[in-house]
Amino acid sequence: MFTERAPAPAPGRPGERFRMIAWCLPPDSAARRARELLRDHLSRFSTTADVLADLEVVTTELATNAVSYAPGPYELRILHDHGVPVRVEVVDTGAGAELIEHLLDRPVVVPDHIDELELGGRGLRIVTELTYGRCGAQWTRLCGTGQTGTSVWFDLPVPRKMDRR
Repeated sequence: MFTERAPAPAPGRPGERFRMIAWCLPPDSAARRARELLRDHLSRFSTTADVLADLEVVTTELATNAVSYAPGPYELRILHDHGVPVRVEVVDTGAGAELIEHLLDRPVVVPDHIDELELGGRGLRIVTELTYGRCGAQWTRLCGTGQTGTSVWFDLPVPRKMDRR
């Protein structure tokens, strides 16, 4: 399902600087669907394959965490500033904004040994590293239902490099 939160602005029109697009994510395939939507949407803008791959990893981690730790529904949102995508959010109905913000702000400690078979525990550190710390969490309302929840977000790389093709 596609929800457009505000009318699509013409670039540069006063008072219509920001636009948010939100998609509902199915619980059984939220990570895959979020990745597909992100790739499809950002492919319209100039960005390198390496940067897009990193953004897909970050989006996958956030969607996986949402489904693993919070009840649905789930959303993927992309915020535009004057027509250029600047922020991506994964939203759920969980109440963990403060905890997630704390986990994102942890210093990265490299352990002496990494158990390659261990599941979990590294997702938010990956998000912090791949976004250079330009990420966070906040309370929000879901566009589709109006329920309160948590938005975990990351800023996209320098908007100048993501100008429309």
